[in-house]
Amino acid sequence: MPKIKQRKRRGRPPLHGGFSLIARDELLKDQPRVREYLLDCRKGLVECVAGSEDRLTEQQRILIDRIISKLSICRLIEVYIEKYGIFRRDVLKKNQVLELEPALGKSYLAYSNAIDRALIALGLDRKKADEALDLKAYVAEKYGSKGQGERQ
Repeated sequence: MPKIKQRKRRGRPPLHGGFSLIARDELLKDQPRVREYLLDCRKGLVECVAGSEDRLTEQQRILIDRIISKLSICRLIEVYIEKYGIFRRDVLKKNQVLELEPALGKSYLAYSNAIDRALIALGLDRKKADEALDLKAYVAEKYGSKGQGERQ
């Protein structure tokens, strides 16, 4: 068979495709607990934000879907860490040095912070009006039902 000469690639290098694997559910087939967790989280977010899927705006739907994508990456990192530990075994054996797994570096923290920011953008950091106490209820809760007259 004749050898096929490969051309040198120009431009952007090929991408790893990790996000598309998560979107197609390939990575999560091996992790049914993580998959169920993500489905529960998505359902809970939809209920908190709009009550039902059909009442979501497109902006909310995009934010929720991006949150779940980022959360899936974080959960897969956590599963890996549960299985193999937080330190790199190869470096520990070779150099006797404790070095954290690369997954726990900047990317895990970045995904975690991105999830937090997206949740804030959805408005889930604010208390609902009916959950907030009014001043009378606060005073009654703090000082009892005797009222304000006894305070000096």
